[in-house]
Amino acid sequence: MPPIIGLLLQYAPDLIGLLAGDKTGAAAGKVVDAAKVIFGTDDPKVAQAQIDADPKLAEVFVEQARAALEVFRLEIQDIQDARRQTLELNQSGSVMAWGAAIVSILVTIMFGGALFMVLWRSLTFDREQATIINILLGVLGAAQMQVINYWLGSSSGSKRSGDAVRTIAEKAIAETVLPRKGS
Repeated sequence: MPPIIGLLLQYAPDLIGLLAGDKTGAAAGKVVDAAKVIFGTDDPKVAQAQIDADPKLAEVFVEQARAALEVFRLEIQDIQDARRQTLELNQSGSVMAWGAAIVSILVTIMFGGALFMVLWRSLTFDREQATIINILLGVLGAAQMQVINYWLGSSSGSKRSGDAVRTIAEKAIAETVLPRKGS
């Protein structure tokens, strides 16, 4: 994870709680995006030099990171609410509980069918058709990833990424909060 997170935690230790959790890697990505907007880079040395020249940049950075993390938190909450609704519909015996499963099946069939038509059939397409087919495959591929993410949740890669951010946060806290040797 980019070391810009340590810089953020130096200026806003209260954000650690927002960075902790299952989606830490994605949350850290939001912070890095905020750093790129404010400082034009995710290099903490360059960012620190800009803060040294204009200390108000640290406040702007922290506020931008807070806003990005709040939007991210609301997105996660929305996903959790949708899953909770599906569970409640299922428990009540509503036919609407089948919505996610039906959409997932349709997306998988459409993606598989489109891949079959392009890869295993010897069809020729003119330039316009090929463009439309590529767009269709891109959209269906993204939809298929959403289906996989819905049913399987976060990956082990997300966990590793979260562990990396936690390590960075703990190091930043130790450097900021604990007295340095020789002080």
